[in-house]
Amino acid sequence: MKKIISLFFIAALFCGCSEQAEQKSSNSKETTSPSVSIDENIVYTFDINTLKTGCENESEIICAINNSIKCTINPQFSDCAANKKFMPDFIFMQDENLKRPTSQSYKITKLKPLADGSIEVYTQSTCNGNWFGLCNGNIIYVMENKENHWFVKDLYALEN
Repeated sequence: MKKIISLFFIAALFCGCSEQAEQKSSNSKETTSPSVSIDENIVYTFDINTLKTGCENESEIICAINNSIKCTINPQFSDCAANKKFMPDFIFMQDENLKRPTSQSYKITKLKPLADGSIEVYTQSTCNGNWFGLCNGNIIYVMENKENHWFVKDLYALEN
């Protein structure tokens, strides 16, 4: 009888410990989720003549989007070389036929978390170029967390 009670006690302890571990892992997921406040009235605007280094926004996601736009406008911009590994390669393509924008604006309209932990950031964007059709209209930035930083994994456009 003592053996059965001991086994029951050990099993109860084991179950209690694994429940705590699950709680800790779910709490750690919550701390890595991004902080982005959607204010549909905020428009982020960039121009080749006034690009500034760094990011003044508190959100890593907004900073990553802003940086990808700066590099879209000017791939030789000083912040681009250091962050090249955190952006899609096509942002840095060199071809005079690309019709890169020299100015671009966007506002966030929606965030959509994906099952794999990435996030789609829906934006309404305008620019004065063409650039693969990825700077005018409904542009979606696919964000991924890499090396504890959010970065633009991909971007695509939706038809209006």
